[in-house]
Amino acid sequence: MESLADSPALEVNRSHASRAIAEALKCPGNARVGAVIARGDTILATGFRGELDGLHAEQVALVKAEDRGLNVRGATLFTTLEPCANSRTRRVPCAELIASAGIGEVHIGEYDPNPQIYRRGWKQLRDHGVALRDFPADLRESAHQAGHNFTKLFTRGYGMSAGAKFDFTQNGGRFTIAVDEDEGSPAWGTEWSNCGARAIYLYGGQSGIVALARYAEQFDEIDDPDALDYGHHSPKIAVGSIGVMRNEHGHVLCKVTAIEPTEDYGGTGHVSVTINWQIRLR
Repeated sequence: MESLADSPALEVNRSHASRAIAEALKCPGNARVGAVIARGDTILATGFRGELDGLHAEQVALVKAEDRGLNVRGATLFTTLEPCANSRTRRVPCAELIASAGIGEVHIGEYDPNPQIYRRGWKQLRDHGVALRDFPADLRESAHQAGHNFTKLFTRGYGMSAGAKFDFTQNGGRFTIAVDEDEGSPAWGTEWSNCGARAIYLYGGQSGIVALARYAEQFDEIDDPDALDYGHHSPKIAVGSIGVMRNEHGHVLCKVTAIEPTEDYGGTGHVSVTINWQIRLR
């Protein structure tokens, strides 16, 4: 076990949060998450995703504490990313493991942008009586940067033809589509907003930017995207339909393939839109 010199509680918390970020930076791959379990100024265990095969960072820290015979009941956990609570997998979610272990307080560096998890881990911990705190603003930014290659999967997409699934109620509904990751690469800042159980608005902010390719079901059915009607600033795109956004670089054609609606339209709490796209440069 590691002990810090006596210091005010806030500084101790900052130190543990910073250590969790340092753990995250050890992760292989792009899903970088770090965790620290502490009691006061003493670190009981640390972990990062991938340190133990197949385990998330919080699980790693819990396993290491158990292996050392340490009691974590009432301890505090610091994690750079919201603990998972994905009910759609067979994995026991980290939020459940944390609550079952008796952790008393959890500090979170960033909420998971995955539409299947966002704030569900927080809610599950809250419902089990776990106290919840956020990292300070500067450390939240550091946690975000540590896991940026993972979190950007839900805010940006790359390729002349590809697809993505993201929560359209987060990040202002914005999802950036770019040719590649090079600086200055042609990009389109698409924006999506709530409409119904089987349709979604593609928002352009003003006329002349977005259009609905009415009746088209496949990208190759659209000859010249500029021939479409761009007179509406937010056309309704139904599942199976194609919306088009244009700028000085050309067009991105977006086919909506699935919608998980908000609860007011019959959703279950998981909110997302799934799109496929094709870029056509001028």
